[in-house]
Formats: sequence, C-alpha cells, structure tokens
Amino acid sequence: MVLSQQQNSKKQDEQLLALSVIEVVQEADEVRTFRLDNSKGIFPIHKPGMFAKVCLNIDGNEVWRSFSISSSPLQPEKIDLTIKRNSHGQVGNYFFEQIRPGCRLLLKGPLGRFYYDQEQYREPLVLLCAGIGITPMMSIVRYLKDLNQNRLCYLFYGARTHKDIIFDEETRQLITQMPGFHYCLTLSQPAPHWLGYCGYLNFEFMQSKVSQLLASRFFLCGPNRFNQDFEEQLLEAGVPQTLIHSEQFHKTRRPQ
Repeated sequence: MVLSQQQNSKKQDEQLLALSVIEVVQEADEVRTFRLDNSKGIFPIHKPGMFAKVCLNIDGNEVWRSFSISSSPLQPEKIDLTIKRNSHGQVGNYFFEQIRPGCRLLLKGPLGRFYYDQEQYREPLVLLCAGIGITPMMSIVRYLKDLNQNRLCYLFYGARTHKDIIFDEETRQLITQMPGFHYCLTLSQPAPHWLGYCGYLNFEFMQSKVSQLLASRFFLCGPNRFNQDFEEQLLEAGVPQTLIHSEQFHKTRRPQ
C-alpha cells in the first residue's frame, strides 16, 4: 500500500520516540527548560510553535501531556521543552522532582497547527502571550534570529511578577541583534522598584505599539480568556480571521 504524503506525516507523528535529557535550565522560580538530545535526528524537524506529547510512567500509570517546543527548528540537535510547575498538577511536579540529565523521555511529535511558516507568511508578526504561553513564541523568535532575516516582529508578553518572567535576558539581547524585533513586557503585579510597563497585557496597549495593525499576522497564546479577548478585539478592529492564530493551553490541555 502506498501512503500519501499526509498519511506518511501522520504515521511519523504517531511514532513513539526516546530522547535523553542533556540539561535542565532554571528559567524562573517555577519554570525549567528540559533540553533533549536530538543529535541523531530522531525527532523530526518541527515548525516554530509546534508541540510534543510526552509519555511518563507515574506510579505504574501511563500519563500523557503536551508541551510546546521552545527551541528553534534550525537547531535540530536539541529539543527544548519549557515547563511550568503547577503545585496541584501531577506531571509538572514529576518533571521537577524526578527528571534529571541522563533520564530518557518518550514522546511523539512534532504536532499541532499553531506554527509560523516563513514560506507562506510574509506579514509583520505580532506575538501576544501571557505566562507560560511565551514558550512557542520563543521558538518563533529564535527561528527568526537563526534565519537572519530582518522581519518586523513584536513580542508582547504579560507576566505576573518579576520572578515569573521567562527568557527575559535572552529576549532583551535579541533586541540588539535583530533590528526588526520589538519586545514589550508588562507585569500585572509589579514590585515597587519595577520601572517597566505595569498592568495586564491588553488590546489598547498593543495597538499603541503596532503601526501596521491591519496588515500584521497575529499569534495568540495564553489562558482562554486572554486569547478570546484579543481575538474578538482584533476582529472588531478589522483584522481578517485568516491572520489570527490561537493556541489555548488551558482549553485543550490538562493541568500540568
């Protein structure tokens, strides 16, 4: 039987792969990046924004969870899964307590329809995210850097406190390395000494920074309400639905 290209891709996605953890990076108080060794090319090259499904054996039970890939597709020798610990979740706690360099993880992927395609998408990019929703956005931003293209890209990131900020040092460095890259961070619960933007990330703030609103392509990643509010307001402003991509962690994925 001859499989179509789509069927072959689906069959490949369903294969269970084993990769070793080579590094664990503390990104924030409750956020770590688990870096997997893909030097042998076992995990297929992903598009920036896609995710992987991870299978864990917890107390004799097979438990699956999905995590966005935060690394660039142009550095395929490593696969980064950046995970936030949920004190009430099963899998996040397991990762933080049990997974160390040398451990092997079983996973499937890459998966998902939420991704940036540089061959098709030529518009300026506006990446809107909150909390751990920054992980697929970092894959996109890192990919743009690796492409060495001066693509106009805005990254809007809403975090709670200074201790919750993820990838801040790297992202600020990218401002100097990528002329077309703009980074706007706002904190909803800032400390008294915080000198940056304050408050929840909202449409008015984003609109004040983006000059080509109706000609841009938008990627949204955060809690359900965050995505819904931005999508509704973008549509009301006249942005075509085809230019809006949304990934809702808390709607399609269980607590981690």
